[in-house]
Amino acid sequence: MKKATLILWVLIFGVIALLIFQNQAFFLSNQSLQVNLGVTEAYHSPELPIAILVLLFFLTGIFIAYLFSLSARLKARRAIKKLNTTLASHNDEVAGLRREIDSLKGIETPEDTDATQKLASDGLAGDQTVATGTFSIDSKADDSTANSEEKNT
Repeated sequence: MKKATLILWVLIFGVIALLIFQNQAFFLSNQSLQVNLGVTEAYHSPELPIAILVLLFFLTGIFIAYLFSLSARLKARRAIKKLNTTLASHNDEVAGLRREIDSLKGIETPEDTDATQKLASDGLAGDQTVATGTFSIDSKADDSTANSEEKNT
């Protein structure tokens, strides 16, 4: 995604440079901006090349778009943090329930193992993969020997 964004920005600035290069006479002519609000005297900016004014307004537009998207990005960041904390609490709860199940079964598990390791090493998870017909890396070797034995009989 970062490469696509970089390519997009290069294309945008390339088109702007091409536009300015092909119309040098227009863009290099000096022009002054006048602001008249009707209340005070008109404001006259210093004379600047039109290319500088176009670039100034372009960058101002990018800045305004950034400000409008800022609140949505902050809300998304807060939602991600909240969901990550919820996920961590659920993982802790699952680990606690696994320890409780193991203690009821009479199996002792080390306390420093990760919850994902417990899920992977659980005997029920292995039975479910065989029952549903999906295979893990370890079960492929077992199934290939079982298939060859079925062919022999």
